[in-house]
Amino acid sequence: MSKIIDNRAIALKIGYAATDWENYISYEDYEAIAADWDLKLIMKDNTPIGAIYSKNGETHVSILPEWRKRWLTKGLLKEILAGMQFTRITPGHEFMYNILERLGFKPQADGTVAREN
Repeated sequence: MSKIIDNRAIALKIGYAATDWENYISYEDYEAIAADWDLKLIMKDNTPIGAIYSKNGETHVSILPEWRKRWLTKGLLKEILAGMQFTRITPGHEFMYNILERLGFKPQADGTVAREN
């Protein structure tokens, strides 16, 4: 069972390891960038598998490569989407456009994908 846990310290470490860096940054720089983001840990059967980042309606999810395509449940998706107003799709993850569009999100001129009101 997947669930969201409030554990910023572990979420930072897992999120850093799970991010597909287009331009690599150091862990210290990552911590500085994430300082004003709310971070939650995603657990599956007591194993940390990813992190959720959110700030001002923007939400991002980073999942460790070995868990991708087998971590998401309907309940977890509903919980993630509850506060999500917009996001950006990481290059290499374009398949997310179709998923988010089916959930009511539309591509915007600024490169984000936003929830339709």
